Amino acid sequence: MADNKPAKSWGIQALAEFIGTAMFMYLAIGGAHAVTHGAPQGLGFVLLGNAFAFGIALVVTAWAFFRISGSHFNPAITLSSLITGHINVPRAVLYFVSQLLGAMLGVALVRGTIPSNEYIGQVNAITHGESRARAFFLEFFLTTILCFVYHMIVHEKNRSTFMAALPYGFTIFSCHLFANRYTGASINPARAFATSVAARNFSSDHWIFWFG
Repeated sequence: MADNKPAKSWGIQALAEFIGTAMFMYLAIGGAHAVTHGAPQGLGFVLLGNAFAFGIALVVTAWAFFRISGSHFNPAITLSSLITGHINVPRAVLYFVSQLLGAMLGVALVRGTIPSNEYIGQVNAITHGESRARAFFLEFFLTTILCFVYHMIVHEKNRSTFMAALPYGFTIFSCHLFANRYTGASINPARAFATSVAARNFSSDHWIFWFG
């Protein structure tokens, strides 16, 4: 399927990706931070709370922007859309830039609207004895699943905006519930990049969250 969107609409779509990614990151990182910071309920509660924060935030923002830009909010989704021919290279580049800038804005807003002594970063990193190889394939498989689900629900002929947002968000929820303990569940290079920028902390494992 060729990208038949007129070039004059790309700016609006890129703006939607910028605002949508910023909103998604603000709600998701902020919610995950609230659950994680000083949580007395144990690891299970934190993992479940983080997954809910990201899943619900994506449902809300994807529903709002779906008909404008497709609600990618993720360079991996945009790359898969480029590979499958649903968007062209110029539009993909605009989306990439918008997503990175939007993610940085969203994380910056989280950092700016909570007490500075409580900010803990939410930086993606390998934890709990996970090797780099296992972490890479964990991120790779979950990102692949996310992209597959996105394309299955978004490119149906009789698609519903609301129904498309729900399984998209549920997939994010499942991925975060699985991987949060081991990698922080990036499955989104923009998220990994933005949190690292805000925390001024780029680990030696950061490449995994771009190529995994």
